[in-house]
Amino acid sequence: MAGSAAALAAAGAERRPVRLREIGESQQRLLRGLAQRISTRLDAAFTEAVGSDSPNIGIALSERGRSAAMEVPAILLLRADAEADAREALRQRIKSTRDRMLFRPPPTPLPKNIAAAGEPAFFRGRGPGPGRGRR
Repeated sequence: MAGSAAALAAAGAERRPVRLREIGESQQRLLRGLAQRISTRLDAAFTEAVGSDSPNIGIALSERGRSAAMEVPAILLLRADAEADAREALRQRIKSTRDRMLFRPPPTPLPKNIAAAGEPAFFRGRGPGPGRGRR
C-alpha cells in the first residue's frame, strides 16, 4: 500500500504516466467508498488513461445500464487518500460525471398550433332523474 502511494507520488512529481498496476488497494477502497456514498448502484473501476503519456488515471463508471469514463489527475487521487478536501473534490467529480451519464433530456414539447375542435356533441338525455336501468 505504501509502495503504491510512493509510486503515485513519484508519478505526480515527474508528470509521467500512471499505470493501472501502480494503483494500490487503498486507492481501490477509496474509489469504492466514494462510489457507494454517491449511489449504492454505482460501479466504479480504474482504467488506463486514454493517452499513453497522460499523468491522469482513468475511472469507468456504470449504473442502470449506462456507462461513462472520466480522467482524474494522479496527484488528486494521492491527496484524496490523506486529505478530506481532496477526497471531496474527487467525489464531486465522480458525482457530476454520474449525473451527466444518467441525465435524460426532457421530451419534445407538443405543437402549439393545434386546430380548434368542432362543436361539442349535444348530450341527448331524457331529462333529470334515474336512467332506464338495465336492458
